[in-house]
Amino acid sequence: MRVILLLVVACLPVSAALYNIDQPVPISLGHAEYFISGRLWGNGGVMMRFGLGLWDRLTLGISYGGGSVLGAEQPKFYDRYRPDFQARLAILTEKGYAPDLTLGFESQGYDGCSLQVFQVREKGGYVCAGKTVEAIRTYCQLGINYWRGFDAFLALNTALPGSVELMLEYDLAQFNYGDEYRRPGDDPTYLRRRGFLNFGVGWTVAGKVRLALALRDILGNREQTTRNRVLEVSVSDRF
Repeated sequence: MRVILLLVVACLPVSAALYNIDQPVPISLGHAEYFISGRLWGNGGVMMRFGLGLWDRLTLGISYGGGSVLGAEQPKFYDRYRPDFQARLAILTEKGYAPDLTLGFESQGYDGCSLQVFQVREKGGYVCAGKTVEAIRTYCQLGINYWRGFDAFLALNTALPGSVELMLEYDLAQFNYGDEYRRPGDDPTYLRRRGFLNFGVGWTVAGKVRLALALRDILGNREQTTRNRVLEVSVSDRF
């Protein structure tokens, strides 16, 4: 039995990926571990992230980016004019019947940012739990967050041979709307309360470098983000 469990664990993603696609994974970096990622999205958009494990249960990070960074158009950096901040504290780590449980905060949203508001809103404060279903090699997670109202999100990460993973996530995003999104002449379908459904494939190389390709907002929740394709490269290692 112990040999079977070791084989299952060996097939799971071995990199300390802090995010599936958009949704945070309920883990923390270990002491002196770091995480760097670069994300390409939309029409030449780029977002960079950096995270550092201060202790085994505490991770702090910053991020910044903008649209049209690549290409011939004028770059449109996030108009907050400051990096965004992330922090997470691991309350529990998966062991036996106990799940991963993390308390966190994210001020980083996704896609375009106008009037200091992201098209896909930031998580704000959140609590997220995750558990591995070993029979199907799938890591299941569920979270709730608060930013101008309570929301919820979930994600599934299935490990395949060769350090490949399939990712499916859904963000309820019921408070991803507000008057700041309304424009003159908008029709009633402009604000669709379908939530954000994303699907992606990841591949981890040498346990440190992770390549992920994702198709986001499959349900067409927002006009600007529908079927947005992103490519993300991340590296996690220890100093």
